[in-house]
Amino acid sequence: MLDTAVDPGLLTLMDAGPEEDLEQTVNAQPAVLSVSAALWESSGLKAPAVVMGHSLGEYTALIAAGCLKAGQAIELVKKRASFMDTSRPRGEGGMAAVIGLSAGEVEEVISSVGDLWIANLNGASQVVISGNTRSIEAAVPLLKAKGARRVVPLKVSIASHCPYMEDAREALVGHLSGLELESPACPVVSNVTARPETDPECIKALLADQLVRPVRFEESVRSVAGEGISHFIEIGPRSVLAQLVRRIVPGSKVEAITNDEH
Repeated sequence: MLDTAVDPGLLTLMDAGPEEDLEQTVNAQPAVLSVSAALWESSGLKAPAVVMGHSLGEYTALIAAGCLKAGQAIELVKKRASFMDTSRPRGEGGMAAVIGLSAGEVEEVISSVGDLWIANLNGASQVVISGNTRSIEAAVPLLKAKGARRVVPLKVSIASHCPYMEDAREALVGHLSGLELESPACPVVSNVTARPETDPECIKALLADQLVRPVRFEESVRSVAGEGISHFIEIGPRSVLAQLVRRIVPGSKVEAITNDEH
């Protein structure tokens, strides 16, 4: 059961802090997944037509699809977080959300700075960049000069979804090689391909590649909408994606099951 899969020390940290410790990658990732998995278990939802996640959220999607049990997913994410935390010296990498520019415009700016990559293609003129913290600082005035309405540093201690995570990717490949995923009960849309995947070995490879490749969220949403999906349910500690989905697919039914009210 989920309540026995979560480390008691992590439960205490989630309940009482301190917040700066909870925000560290090795704690934040299993904490977020634990809450998301609990919300899924208590939602009463059954048999989704297709599932997808955003970065770490892909593991909740795998739980919902039956590929992993919640306890297995939490243990896997603990390893993932540890690999990511040690893949680059602490403080060297970071991420920032750029609001108001297209991906092409962002790419044009960051390519002139170096050590920066597009990490998330979220849609609704929201692009997340990842890389060296000094490069992010140098890019901020250039992005604003290009027309960005805002550039918001994210509260993370690492640079995800970029080449800085190559060591973590290799370590995760090795760990996943000894793990057996069940065949999903429904397609799982990969962050890497923005396409539905059903083969467990392919899903494992894409989970590792996700660490160094952009999250193609907007394309993923458009892909399933193009297949006739019009009802989206976000599950997580708080709603961060529902509004994006509403903008990507106007007229769709979008709900959120969150921990905000708990």
